[in-house]
Amino acid sequence: MSTETIATNQGSGTSQSHRVRGLVTLMAGIVLVAAAVFAITAGTGAIWHKVTSTVTAATASAPVSTSAANVVQVKLEINAPPLGGLKGPDGLIHDAFVPGTFTMKVGVTYDVTIYNYDTQSHSWMSPDLNVSAVEPAGSASSPTITHFVIKPTKAGTFQWFCALPCDKWAMAHNGYMRGYVTVIA
Repeated sequence: MSTETIATNQGSGTSQSHRVRGLVTLMAGIVLVAAAVFAITAGTGAIWHKVTSTVTAATASAPVSTSAANVVQVKLEINAPPLGGLKGPDGLIHDAFVPGTFTMKVGVTYDVTIYNYDTQSHSWMSPDLNVSAVEPAGSASSPTITHFVIKPTKAGTFQWFCALPCDKWAMAHNGYMRGYVTVIA
């Protein structure tokens, strides 16, 4: 009789053990897929960052270097002091690239310099302008500086956006973590 009780308990325990193992296997699979997606995304961002931009550390007062006369300098700032962002219509301070919208001309070369005063990384992506740049985290007293070059080949209005999760509200509103570049002929 005691053998039957043991067999019954083992059968019940084995079924529960299979369920637990199945759940652990499922969770491990989800974690592995998430890690693979993150690695691919991070790797792609790092590759594009190396291809399209350079980064240097600087102080808040560092001037933008000037280049040849035929290259136009564009300066963008992320969360610059004293506010550390832009005040939105909701009255809150949000992450922002300033300026968020600007104009360029077809065939002109632009040296874009981004000063990141934020303590988290951001990105400036515009597939239509062939730009994918990551701005590493900086600080209010020591921003990181990222450079990339844009030479528009066609007129139009092209969207740019920050692809790194940051301020959810700002990522959904133009003039903050996304905006437009208008290219004229």
